[in-house]
Amino acid sequence: MVRPPTSPYSGRHFRSALYWGTVGGGPSLENGRAGDLIRAVRARLGWSQWDLAEHLGVHWVTVSRWESGRVEPRAECLRELVPLFLEVTFQQVRSLIEGGERPFSVPTNYVLGYDLQEVRGAVRDHVQASLEAGFLVCFIGRSVRGRMALSKRWRLPPEVLSHPSFRYLEAEEVLFRGGNFDVSQINWVGREIEAEALRQGYRHVRWIVDFGPLFERGLDWGKAISAGYNAASVFSSQEVSEGLGLFPAPGELNGPYQVCLLCLHPWLLGAKGFVRNPFHEDKLLCWARGQLMLSLSR
Repeated sequence: MVRPPTSPYSGRHFRSALYWGTVGGGPSLENGRAGDLIRAVRARLGWSQWDLAEHLGVHWVTVSRWESGRVEPRAECLRELVPLFLEVTFQQVRSLIEGGERPFSVPTNYVLGYDLQEVRGAVRDHVQASLEAGFLVCFIGRSVRGRMALSKRWRLPPEVLSHPSFRYLEAEEVLFRGGNFDVSQINWVGREIEAEALRQGYRHVRWIVDFGPLFERGLDWGKAISAGYNAASVFSSQEVSEGLGLFPAPGELNGPYQVCLLCLHPWLLGAKGFVRNPFHEDKLLCWARGQLMLSLSR
């Protein structure tokens, strides 16, 4: 029989090490037991205690003792679960976005879109549905070819690009100030465009930001996430503007900022419509993000 692992941590000190790294005031499992965390992760993976024990190289009785609170697991055992847990999570996301439960024409405040082949056509459908519904669409990108690049990258037809309610905005003018990425700039520009749109009779403004080219040109992920928290606050507090952020799709959720991104958005862009994000403000993802940040700090 494999001997139960001994823990170098106990009580409050163990929980502090376990959950360190939660950012942005998001939810954590700080008041829960490590055993509850083990059970929750195992349930999310769809594993039995025996499966988890085999993966970690311990006896299943040890897992049972962890979950009952009789023994505390070593922090290393928990960290070993993170890569697999996040890989399974992103596989579930890939399955979810194959469908769509809410039509693109229905107002939806804050949406995450991944740059995946199966949903690229959805960007076109999203824009077309928005225009047909009478929304003003503001597409923010960064390209020397401007509008024409959108036709190839996101399959936007010429009639969409020339539509009077479609505006292409250069990222340098909307997201940057003095050559630096500046969240306050988009807030200022956004208010100006919203006010103008309301005067022109629009009831909704849909903002689409293509972050892929920005990352290729050196945009820091931390700044992008800070902008995301700002956008979440803005879009949830009013009914005029809505946002769709288009981000590079990770092969797996192996970075803390990619995990933040998934936690941040209440909706996902699906191939056939908007999909409610079951991982929005998910406590287990917040825990996994903290573990990734711990690993990076070592």
